[in-house]
Amino acid sequence: MIFRPIDIARQLKISTTTLRGYEERGLIPPVSRSSAGYRIYTEKHLAYFICIREMLTAFGLTFIAKVMAELKGGHIDEALWIANKAQADLWNEKRTYKKTVEMLLHDNFHTAVPRKMSIGEVSKETGIPVTTIRYWEKAGLLFPERNKENRYRVYTNEHMRQILTLNAIKLSVQTHRIKHFFRTMKETYAAFDYSNREEIAAFLDSISVQLNQMNRSQIKSISSLYTLCQQVENDFYPTKL
Repeated sequence: MIFRPIDIARQLKISTTTLRGYEERGLIPPVSRSSAGYRIYTEKHLAYFICIREMLTAFGLTFIAKVMAELKGGHIDEALWIANKAQADLWNEKRTYKKTVEMLLHDNFHTAVPRKMSIGEVSKETGIPVTTIRYWEKAGLLFPERNKENRYRVYTNEHMRQILTLNAIKLSVQTHRIKHFFRTMKETYAAFDYSNREEIAAFLDSISVQLNQMNRSQIKSISSLYTLCQQVENDFYPTKL
């Protein structure tokens, strides 16, 4: 079956300009042209467009482009592993979130034995990459101590609390897809009040809701991706079915 751009645009409730944008980014297979130069979309293209729109509820276009690049080459499992990695990353965010709740709301932080940790130890403890911690330091959000002998960074319990707070703020800003991401994150962190437990609890509750919503959105998106994978597999490897 052949579709005009306007047919698919109406079905998906988007503009033909948006469709062309996806095509220009290489998210769909090559498109043929009529003798008059008009685009000719097929059921294959429609399947890609449907999947892209569904995945946009949970992922950005850069991520989707990586997945679609694998699919267009017939690399079904590679595409699914990319999606699996996104789910694993979200699970790690949930794990880090639980640590944040323990440190900001419970008495663990105040009763914990004072510690001196390396950046690697803090990263392992919090689940936050070393590169991210260093980035926050360069941005003026963290000020680790320095070992007097070798000048290596030294992080304390307070630094770990700050790092977990920054990650929670990052997650909150990220899930809302705010335009000026880092500026908003810095402003929120500057106004953060550790003494206001009710405000912190409400803030953390909102992040929990966002994580749950993101998990649902990702699973729904990956379900749509799997449907497209089956169609692509039928095109590339019809004898497997």
